[in-house]
Order: sequence, then C-alpha cells, then structure tokens
Amino acid sequence: MSRIAFLLVFALLTLAAPLALIAGPKDMGEGVAVVFAPWIDEATAMSRVGEAGGAVIRAGNLGFISVAMPASPEFADDIRKAGAWLLLDPQVVGGCLTEINS
Repeated sequence: MSRIAFLLVFALLTLAAPLALIAGPKDMGEGVAVVFAPWIDEATAMSRVGEAGGAVIRAGNLGFISVAMPASPEFADDIRKAGAWLLLDPQVVGGCLTEINS
C-alpha cells in the first residue's frame, strides 16, 4: 500500500472512531444511518441494506450513505458483514444526509 493511501486510511479511521462513539444509533428501532466505503454507489448501498434485512427509508446526500429501518436485532451484525463502515444515529447526523438547496 502506498504511503498516501496508508495516510488516508489512517486519517479516516482516526476520525471515524470518535464519530461512531458520539453519533452511534441510540435506538435501532427508530432507524439507522448506514455508512459504506466512499466508492460504494447508491444502488449497491441500498441493495446491501436490503440483503442484510433492512428497509431503506431514504438515501443520504452521498450515495454511500443510506438511512434504514432494521427488521431484526441481527441487522447491525449483518450490515457490517455486508461492508458497512459505520452505523450512526440519523437524527444526530441528519444534516449530513440531506441535500442543501440554495
């Protein structure tokens, strides 16, 4: 892995850990923002949510984020196995999930 790629991955992980602690989902039954790798497109993200047993409520402004309603308690484990990087509270990160029109 090149030095730049390593530094980018390190920076993302360094930022992701505190974000996951602060903005983690409080109640999965009220929905969860699912964050995949930035190179995952919207259709793939939505497909993975469905395959993991969740229903997509809406897409985020960025294609690799989906807001989902879990159908089972195993959803968190299943969606992580499907490649999700983070599960966040959609109420906390709501501003990041919608497009701003000006």
